[in-house]
Amino acid sequence: MKKKVTVLGNGLVGSVMALDLAADEKYEVTVCDLNAAGLEKTKKDSGGRIAVRTDVDFASPQSISDAVKGQDLVIGSVPGSLGFAMVGAVIRAGVDMSDISFMGEDYREWDAEAKKYGVTTFEDVGVAPGSSSVLIGYACDMLDEVEDVTYYVTGLPTKPEEPFNYKLVFSPDDLIEEYVRPARTKKDGKVITIPALSGCKPVHFDIPGIALPEMEGFFTDGSRTLLDTIPSPNVTEYTLRYPGTAARMEFLREVGIFDLDPVDVKGTQVKPRDLFGALAYPKMKLNPGENEFTFYHVEVTGKKDGKRLQYQYSLYDERDMKTGYPSMSRTTGFPCVIVGRLIAEGILKMPGVNPPEAVGKNHKAVEMFIDELKKRNVKIHHKIVEL
Repeated sequence: MKKKVTVLGNGLVGSVMALDLAADEKYEVTVCDLNAAGLEKTKKDSGGRIAVRTDVDFASPQSISDAVKGQDLVIGSVPGSLGFAMVGAVIRAGVDMSDISFMGEDYREWDAEAKKYGVTTFEDVGVAPGSSSVLIGYACDMLDEVEDVTYYVTGLPTKPEEPFNYKLVFSPDDLIEEYVRPARTKKDGKVITIPALSGCKPVHFDIPGIALPEMEGFFTDGSRTLLDTIPSPNVTEYTLRYPGTAARMEFLREVGIFDLDPVDVKGTQVKPRDLFGALAYPKMKLNPGENEFTFYHVEVTGKKDGKRLQYQYSLYDERDMKTGYPSMSRTTGFPCVIVGRLIAEGILKMPGVNPPEAVGKNHKAVEMFIDELKKRNVKIHHKIVEL
């Protein structure tokens, strides 16, 4: 019998996840979104195998619960501002879920509710947090003692264009949150909060087979649950961009252009961020066929059997020109779908609300996870260095 899956959200990533699931005859897929034209394109691209719905209100938990009740699995891909309530709605419908909705709230507040309903939910299952977290969790589980976790992540156009040198590959609002939300990092066992965009430094990686441009790295608030779920006294995330980005974004932030509180402009109340979006987002739109890449590099340092080791994982991926899938959609969506499939197939039956690094403790699941990514031509480069 086919497993019934509902995908909430049909954006750049949601559509790719729906199409990936629909390609497997084991799954009966329904996609929900308000954008009827986008849904019809996804349905057409699937050869008519995907059912679509425009009647689900993502701002209404009851509407979500009603839509997913009776399903075997939900794949979440709604804007971060709607994610927290969506998680609760799916849990109360009694349905397992794999989700990439990058919410500001701590989704683990729903953990007791999920256990009450016997629901397995994995959150933040994208890139970083996401597949990088799975590998971090695995490396930490392999070591006897963990000393440090540092990782770098980005998604950029291969041919940058001024003034932003960036193209939108996920939710615009979530992008701006990276630049305004204070970053949390862990040092010597203590979680500290520092301004986003701070700690800027040039970075260079010498990874065989991967040609990377010059980039800069700065602090962002992507470590999230890693700050308290892994046994490392030091945890640091760097977001990578083309040189000069941090200074430009910091200037815009400090003059208030990213603010959400309305200001009076000649008698009209305007939210600065809405104005920025209206002017800037069209210029950052990823054009059809435009190439971009996703990259992360993870270093987990510690001791095993008396030796000091560093587990290193690197991912580099470009747009799939055959399918047209952007790299960020692939590397964000595929991990979410794969974890969803592992839940649906009973490999990851863990009632509660789980962070992605929790997958790392299930070594069989990690092996299957990496293998499924490889089948989709998303390859993880791995080596262990003795220090």
